[in-house]
Amino acid sequence: MDKPEKKADGVKRDEALVERLLRRVFDRMGAAVDRKLGREGDAQATFTTSRLIERMTRLIDERVREDPRRGRIAPHLMRLKVEWGTHSEAPGEAIKELEHEILAAAIDHINDARLRTLAPVNVETIVDIFTSGIAVDPGFGEFEEELKQEDEERRRASEMKVDVPTADISAPKEVRVVARATVAGETVEVPLAVRPGGRRLNVGRASDSDLYLNHPSVSKIHAALLMNRDGTLLVSDTGSTNGTFINGRRIAYGEARHLEDGDVVGFGDAEVRFRKQ
Repeated sequence: MDKPEKKADGVKRDEALVERLLRRVFDRMGAAVDRKLGREGDAQATFTTSRLIERMTRLIDERVREDPRRGRIAPHLMRLKVEWGTHSEAPGEAIKELEHEILAAAIDHINDARLRTLAPVNVETIVDIFTSGIAVDPGFGEFEEELKQEDEERRRASEMKVDVPTADISAPKEVRVVARATVAGETVEVPLAVRPGGRRLNVGRASDSDLYLNHPSVSKIHAALLMNRDGTLLVSDTGSTNGTFINGRRIAYGEARHLEDGDVVGFGDAEVRFRKQ
């Protein structure tokens, strides 16, 4: 009988937090960041607690796993992703207060839906160069690899039982991208597999880089590539010594930039052109 009153109190608490955060964060960020977080037509960049929590709970529901042994398993790690530059400008107490609100909302939602988790619900704040504004990304934390292996085993078992495996139409299809790299006068083509909204690819001189560029001007961990959910390829410098350039213009450390057809990307003295197949 107390549930509606509890939720009403939660809504009031959310709205009060929004007002406090907007005042405290925007006052310290200045007008430039204010415009950036509140630009017209970009709902993803609107910094309100209620919208943030709505998107988080929707993602929790989308990522619930039906486990035959453990029941319905929900993500337990809420990654609070903060846009590069915003985290350093925002008051520390405002971020902490936002973490507490997200944690409380996540626990309430998981309990109300009678879901289980593999570990206690937790919030982890990270600075993310590919995030615009602030977002929450629910995940399974240290259990991610174990769950991926379980999914792969189930997929293989399913393929052995049926002639034609059922495709997962909900997952974005992999996109093939060719990186045409010119290093020290030699040109090679490197195939890359990227998934819209998937993991980022590393660019650098380290031998395990997704795009390996063996040149002294290239840092071991030089830059990162990511394809957003709209299928646009982005590049960001991750702290290189000699810089990352698009058509000769250096991009700032931590700044994610869209790549257009025909763009020449410089990683140190190595030049790369990307094209989708």
